[in-house]
Amino acid sequence: MSLTANGRSELRGSCMALDPVESKIVDAIAGRRERMLADLAALVSIPTGHGFREGLEQTRSWMAARLGALGATITRSAGAARPDWLREPSVAGADACEMICAMRIGSGTGARILLSGHLDTVHDPAGSFRKLSAEVDGIRQGPGAADMKGGLVVALTGLESLYALEIPVRWSFALNADEESGSFASAAHLQALAKEHDIGLVLEPTAAEGKFVTARAGSAQFRIDAFGRAAHAGRDAAQGISAVGALAGAITQVLAISDPAVGRTVNIGPLQGGAATNIVPDHAAAWGNARYSNDAQRGEIEATLAACATNDASALPRVTVRVIHNRPRKPETPAVRAIADIALGVAADLGIKAGTTATGGVSDANVLQAAGLPCLDGLGVRGGNLHRLDEFVVVESLVERATLLAILMHRLARTPSVL
Repeated sequence: MSLTANGRSELRGSCMALDPVESKIVDAIAGRRERMLADLAALVSIPTGHGFREGLEQTRSWMAARLGALGATITRSAGAARPDWLREPSVAGADACEMICAMRIGSGTGARILLSGHLDTVHDPAGSFRKLSAEVDGIRQGPGAADMKGGLVVALTGLESLYALEIPVRWSFALNADEESGSFASAAHLQALAKEHDIGLVLEPTAAEGKFVTARAGSAQFRIDAFGRAAHAGRDAAQGISAVGALAGAITQVLAISDPAVGRTVNIGPLQGGAATNIVPDHAAAWGNARYSNDAQRGEIEATLAACATNDASALPRVTVRVIHNRPRKPETPAVRAIADIALGVAADLGIKAGTTATGGVSDANVLQAAGLPCLDGLGVRGGNLHRLDEFVVVESLVERATLLAILMHRLARTPSVL
């Protein structure tokens, strides 16, 4: 897709098999380009990283006002407490992680579609990367511009256009505030919503070359603690038992099974241990993350972690391990493939380059699909350098992806038998 000199989308001229309603969607969203850029600039300028309460609440209110104007019922759900043994990334607290959901389901036989997005970013609220930049070579930089404030604008524009054209679609839009820190606070609410809908569409940035994400790896967080006996590192070294030494052995054992070539990865960091160089440390800890592409790999990771633990609770040195699978594996199921095929058909009819892919990254699609909701992910903007200080969005993808999303929802609403 490209843009004319006056900013109008040339999607209209490339359409191949759109019905009259879909042609109206194309024109309506093409006329909203400047509004989309203004919305993106507004959202990007609100800092929502590191669990920043003020910015998250401001963004919640901003989104709730716009979605409420579409006749949606807005609900708020308090966040649950994170497991106390987790360390990074840190968040300000469960109260900062309140989730909102806009619901406009109504009655009828059409598919109930759940859109999923997140308000938080990874960027420091006190940092220098705070605004959406001017456009250079078709891109604009900004904190969260692609991940995923651009996706929020895509979804909002699609929903507002469907509403303005009086196109009947049954939808809800879940917006959590802790996706970047694992969705621990919002997971239960997402799981409950999954059971009330038929199709999930997730607004994470599109993969390379505009591809939709049909499968995601599973992810586990873990912590290894080692316990020893403190002693003076010189005079009484023989009486000491190094917890750091025990931890080092466990870390070596766990990292040995990491094999990116097969989709099984283990990463460890940060580390903690020892108060001073002249004291044998009596405690040390390491936090880690593991990714897996199939259930057999998950089992291998669990077995390796379990093998590090010391069975004798009184032994020194002693190693304990805690693990949680906060993002179960998201496979490409037949239902997901069916949704993807419809999305690919929309892209083809719009003249948009698209495809499907699997990725080692994780998102809330993992949580939703594990609860029974087939999800297509990667419906957000095209962009890059995610989580960096030069994160960017491809400007023309705003109109492109909003048009694709709105028409996809229109088609899904008319084909409830897809699943």
